[in-house]
Amino acid sequence: AVISSTHKRTLIMVAAVSISAPETNTNDSSRNISQTHHLAVKAAKTNKGKRAIEKNAPRRKEVAAKTLMLLHGAVTSEVLKSLINDLSQMKYGENHKMNRKNPGIRPFEGGGEVSLEFFAEKSHSATFAFANHQKKKRPHAITFGRFYNHKIYDCVEMMVNGETFVPIIKFGNAAASTTIGSKPCMMFLGDKFETDANLRQLKNVFADVFRGRVVSRINLKGIDRAIVITALEDGKTILFRQFAIKYKKSGTRLPKVHLEEMGPRFDATLGRVKLPPPDVEREAMRVDKTLVKEEKANALSQGISDKVGKIYVHKQTEGLDEINRRKSLKGGLKKKEK
Repeated sequence: AVISSTHKRTLIMVAAVSISAPETNTNDSSRNISQTHHLAVKAAKTNKGKRAIEKNAPRRKEVAAKTLMLLHGAVTSEVLKSLINDLSQMKYGENHKMNRKNPGIRPFEGGGEVSLEFFAEKSHSATFAFANHQKKKRPHAITFGRFYNHKIYDCVEMMVNGETFVPIIKFGNAAASTTIGSKPCMMFLGDKFETDANLRQLKNVFADVFRGRVVSRINLKGIDRAIVITALEDGKTILFRQFAIKYKKSGTRLPKVHLEEMGPRFDATLGRVKLPPPDVEREAMRVDKTLVKEEKANALSQGISDKVGKIYVHKQTEGLDEINRRKSLKGGLKKKEK
């Protein structure tokens, strides 16, 4: 088909997908069933709709906090329900919690991620936490993962030890001094986070889930909680702790820092790990060159805001021979004779 370029029109692409189901032996479904889905691009008609589209549109540099989507599987234990509630409190204002069961979601199996990706696109979520309980194979399993372009990028599974789990409510008023929606201080203890590939991936996912909003400056007094994740030497056991940071008088200018555990507390065993495909990883890790500041040569930074640079200037010898000196200076100064 030939479209004339003289007419200025807005074209809306409509895709039609025909799906045919295989024949079955029943009398009612002996013929093929075809379904047609029409996907139309709708333009915003009001200013409010335009602002909503611009808010959710991708940007060159994302500074907003990544929304955490919390879901339940077909079977969920009481331990996982309490853990999901605690995660929603930790990510208050930055999470999308779903209370219904989702038996069709299986992040590590082919075809089991369709519903999860659909919910991610609808809720504009960049990360997820999926809780599913299998009593014999994977008890108290929770999966943390990330999305890229509304598709699963990577995910890490952990089996929570139900005997060591303590929710936030059991710690009393320890969390009363913390501010809702504040940025936490994250600490990863253990050499395995640098040497083991699976634990390095877990560290990357946790840092992306709990980092909050990207800021240029941080007020140290505003950091009121710390998340400490420890990897034991076996490379499988993970200890998750959260502490409330309290500042007390020390008699000097610097206050005394006191840590009080506020929960949740749990020990977990590392399970399945799904790494991102190499081609998708290269595309996701691509950096816009316009946002990268070029390093200036011969410049050093001293302190917080001081910079020292070296400047090379060529010798300015051109034109000195043409300068006419005064007659009194050509032959030098003569001593006066008495």
